Amino acid sequence: MQSLAVRPPAPNVLVFMTDQESALLPGTARLPNRERLLQRGVRFPNAFCTTPQCSAARASFLTGLMPKRTGVRTNVDSSSLGKPLSPQLPNLGHVFQKAGYTTALFGKWHLSQPDKDLRAFGFDVRVDGSDPAVTAAAVDWVRGRTGPWLAWVSLLNPHDIYAVRREMENTVLRPDVRGPATGLENLAAKPVEQQEYVDRDQGKITAKFTPEQWKLYRSYYLDLVEKTDVQLGQVLDAIDLEKTIILLTSDHGDQLGEHGLPFKGPFVYDECMRIPLVISAPGRMKPGVRLDLVSTVDFAPTLAEAAGLRWPSPVDGQSLLRVSRRDAVFSDYYAKQKWVNPIRTIRTRDAKLNIYDQTGHREFYDLRRDPGEAINLAAQKPAALAALERRLNATIPPAAGV
Repeated sequence: MQSLAVRPPAPNVLVFMTDQESALLPGTARLPNRERLLQRGVRFPNAFCTTPQCSAARASFLTGLMPKRTGVRTNVDSSSLGKPLSPQLPNLGHVFQKAGYTTALFGKWHLSQPDKDLRAFGFDVRVDGSDPAVTAAAVDWVRGRTGPWLAWVSLLNPHDIYAVRREMENTVLRPDVRGPATGLENLAAKPVEQQEYVDRDQGKITAKFTPEQWKLYRSYYLDLVEKTDVQLGQVLDAIDLEKTIILLTSDHGDQLGEHGLPFKGPFVYDECMRIPLVISAPGRMKPGVRLDLVSTVDFAPTLAEAAGLRWPSPVDGQSLLRVSRRDAVFSDYYAKQKWVNPIRTIRTRDAKLNIYDQTGHREFYDLRRDPGEAINLAAQKPAALAALERRLNATIPPAAGV
């Protein structure tokens, strides 16, 4: 006998992504719209990116694959060594478009050039511009949709932290902002690549910062994070929250001055790796907080399953609708623009191991006793280091040719 059950309508899907937002904020940020989303969703305080670079991290988000498997190992632009994302790899645009969704990307793409037409990647609509402009375009678009849609709103901030030297004189010092717990002197027992970033790369910008200037850096950063919340509120006001799956996150974090380091570079401290993650999936995920270790590669399979879709090929991630079996997350860093410096990382709840493949340098941190990653125990903990290294090598083998 044929079933007369009515299939529920397909949910809409909103991805709201900021750029370079660390989950380890250095003070209070006023984020009323994010708080509004938190009341409906699940917060994952232990979410980590697959690599602290825009293009490579975004490719992992779209495909559910680690950077070595996407082929996007670093940024995709003329100053970098990155190869573009292949449109042959299944990604969120393809999977949802094939299921009958209308798809759109508003804002930063950073995965291929030129990037004005993304139909090869499964996105019907592409709008670029400033954060206010792309938000306004997204609001207009979602209000006009009748069938199921997937909208990725990809903002630029707080990436504007790179303008901190210019903006510092206009920045108001926040009364509760914390200064970095560690400074440049902490690099003495760390891989020399980190000091080289200060001496020859973007770290030069802040090398002589005073404690007061670092607080201004952090205050400006919090200002930028708050700006993104305004855009979030505009999008939330335009959609039916009960009929929309929402995933809020960032591609990677910012170092925020810890260990005397700004921005991002050849280092994988938690400030760069830990990202915000909130998922609202009405009827599919119970609101609250989940302490699972989560990776960017989990996002694509999670959105697909939440929408009732099957991913067409194996992925490195797992759906967060299920109880997580993950007891470690991995990172695969390749280069800073054209400065090749492969770093492979395994992070458990209690420890982190970083291996610099080109030089053989290692960092090992006991995160229970040293959550700020101040003390490199690579020489003191050979047995624990070796156990993590075996597991890391089995998951992310050493880079070829180094």
